[in-house]
Amino acid sequence: MVGPNGAGKTTMLAMIGGDVRADSGTIVFNDRDVTNVRSSHRARLGLARTYQIPRPFIGLTVFEHALLAAQQAGGLRGEEAKESAAFAIERCGMNHIANVAGAQLRLLDRKRLEVARAIAGRPSLVLLDEVAGGLSDAEVVVLTEIILSLRDAGLTFVWVEHVVRALLATADRMVCLSGGHIIAEGTPEDVLQSAAVVESYFGSAALIVGPQ
Repeated sequence: MVGPNGAGKTTMLAMIGGDVRADSGTIVFNDRDVTNVRSSHRARLGLARTYQIPRPFIGLTVFEHALLAAQQAGGLRGEEAKESAAFAIERCGMNHIANVAGAQLRLLDRKRLEVARAIAGRPSLVLLDEVAGGLSDAEVVVLTEIILSLRDAGLTFVWVEHVVRALLATADRMVCLSGGHIIAEGTPEDVLQSAAVVESYFGSAALIVGPQ
């Protein structure tokens, strides 16, 4: 999902995740109406999300973050929760810092922890909110490789992102939102070449192609 600032992308994720109530309409997840279902219960149904600004608990280790997510979001207990937490950390390439506290994590590791926390509860759908933001080109590659491996393992993502190269490397389908409305959808290449999308970002296609 792409779109200019203020298009409504994060609000859309917040409504799907249950953090914001919809004014109208219906939200259906896995053939179930979840419009009035609390976010905690949506998590138990298999819907997880990350946030634009990672805010780990400064005193908890990476493993403890994932374990807490497995218990609270996934409803897992005992060894099952520990195994799910360990799996999430391993898939996000964080085994070597499993015992590092949140306060000591660099930005890339905080971003990876957001993903690990999301998948620790064993969701079927993960909402990613600008997880590539602020990362260097090399760090974006690391993150997209994680998302690709999880996607190829069967996990579905809805990814809101301004770092377009990350979406081009991972997305099967792209939607552009502007002013709360979908203005283009299709393959990433087709959407990014759409005149409506160019205009939504830059005001006029002429700014891109130059004077005729």
